[in-house]
Amino acid sequence: MSVQFAMRSYNLRRARLSTSGSAARMLFCMTCILFSVSAYAFDLTGNWTTDELNCGKVFVKQNNKISMTRNADAFGGGFIVEGSQIRGQTKTCKITSRKEESGVLYLIASCSTDIAVLGTQELSAKIDNDNRITRIFPSFPEMGTAYFRCKLDDKNKQ
Repeated sequence: MSVQFAMRSYNLRRARLSTSGSAARMLFCMTCILFSVSAYAFDLTGNWTTDELNCGKVFVKQNNKISMTRNADAFGGGFIVEGSQIRGQTKTCKITSRKEESGVLYLIASCSTDIAVLGTQELSAKIDNDNRITRIFPSFPEMGTAYFRCKLDDKNKQ
């Protein structure tokens, strides 16, 4: 009788271990999936303009560095993002905080011009797709400005 009891007890422990091992493996897989999805962050790096047909009139490549043309504003303007730096025609900003939530990118940036420090600014952009964002203004939700990512090739060199 004690041998039967010992075997039954052994089989129950083995079944519990097998079940808890499966649960642990399933929990591990779910955690990996969850973190792989939430680890994706929108890549803002690039050259952005309001009119994708005018990329070559807004941006120029000189000595492997992208800059804006002198009359970029006449063709819709734009900005360049490199790492945590945003450069426009007249001002430069350093991104100090970044949050992405429900398809909207929220940035806090410290901005300045050649003449003055402008201070901290909040920027919000709806992520339309990998190559299009829409700058939104929380106080005026009906307003927005679409920006398109430009791909410059060798013909844009000077």
